[in-house]
Amino acid sequence: MSTEGIAAQIERVSLEIERQRDVLRKLESSKSLLQQQLNALRDPIARLPLEISSEIFMQCLPESDYPRGCVQPKVHLAPLLFLNISHAWTNIALANPSLWASIHIVLPRACTGSAELLEMWFRRARSRPLQIFLEGICDPLVASTILQRSPQFQSLTITLPSADDSQDQSDDEDELSEFFGGIDPKMELSSLKVLELNGRQDVQWYWLPFRQLLCRCPKLVELGLQDIVFIQDSDDEAALEPLVLPRLRILTYFEGFYALDWISAPRLKTLNLLAEAISKRSFNSFLRRSSPPLRRLWLHEALHFDPSFGESMALIPTLAQLECLSPSTLFAKQLFDFLVHNPHLLPNLRILKVDSIIRYPNEPSPLDVLDALAHVLSARRTMLKSVRLTIHDPYQNGPSHVGLPDDPLALFREYLDDGMGIYIGTET
Repeated sequence: MSTEGIAAQIERVSLEIERQRDVLRKLESSKSLLQQQLNALRDPIARLPLEISSEIFMQCLPESDYPRGCVQPKVHLAPLLFLNISHAWTNIALANPSLWASIHIVLPRACTGSAELLEMWFRRARSRPLQIFLEGICDPLVASTILQRSPQFQSLTITLPSADDSQDQSDDEDELSEFFGGIDPKMELSSLKVLELNGRQDVQWYWLPFRQLLCRCPKLVELGLQDIVFIQDSDDEAALEPLVLPRLRILTYFEGFYALDWISAPRLKTLNLLAEAISKRSFNSFLRRSSPPLRRLWLHEALHFDPSFGESMALIPTLAQLECLSPSTLFAKQLFDFLVHNPHLLPNLRILKVDSIIRYPNEPSPLDVLDALAHVLSARRTMLKSVRLTIHDPYQNGPSHVGLPDDPLALFREYLDDGMGIYIGTET
């Protein structure tokens, strides 16, 4: 056979091979489509109505330190995980904007692709109200991407990096000022209801930019400030006038300074305070200025019940629930004595919770605290509905070490018989 003939046969064989490959590709495509159809028929999720499958996906969002759904974007976690299961699951996930309405993102100073990731996430959320948790300092591009969605903000939490993670404190101050103070005055924050800022004691925040931010949040109902130190950055008396937050219902203020001097909350219902970190004068001035219908007060780390606290109690007659977390036993006893000797104050108090700690050897003993509590129950028997007292000794374990009787409730059996809820022990 001539070389021309052999070459012609090779050409024919090559064409047949390519044709067979094309047939194989079509068969593999048909098989894939059939497999998808079979998977869809076998997949119980795919057979459910979209409303039900979407709710199932919502319940699969992982738990975290933040509210459900505020997860760091990782391919092995929902909702990104749903995109790697099947086409049906991908379609369900992308059809449910609520899956993408919350995000917790950790931002080091240089994070490649953060802006693009956020933009993709926000597109999938469509017009849903957004719940955003930012940990770290935003670079300008990331900040711009976030702020473009400001009309959709419903909840915003910003946490500064720790001092160990921060390269330059002055940079932190500049970037915070840029993030808040550089906001376009026309930017809309009319949907923002929850704002939480977690700072550091070594980083100061200028009050005026933050005040301007609050002025753009007419629907704000919850404000949380932790480790936030404000400094006066204006001589304008109008700028230092207390800012009225007309819809604020919940205020948490830990380890900071001056904010209570510069705000007023006439509709406040719940107040959480780190007792030893606030000025009692500022606290009482805030209560007089706001006259809030306060229903719930949390006092953390209280050591001494001084006379100014008594004055504070006189300013909140609407209070129904008082919780003292980690006070000294001295504070607990002084508080109980105050409630006994001032029965006209806190006339609406129904729930009293005190989780105390024996901090020093010379503090009142647990039996002294129990005796003081017994006098409270006697004086306010017709008012109190629920009482909880726990006493912790950080150096010992068990009720016997703390000094509680074996059956502390035996002292209060008559109140239990009247229907009052009482817990006394060492467990929180």
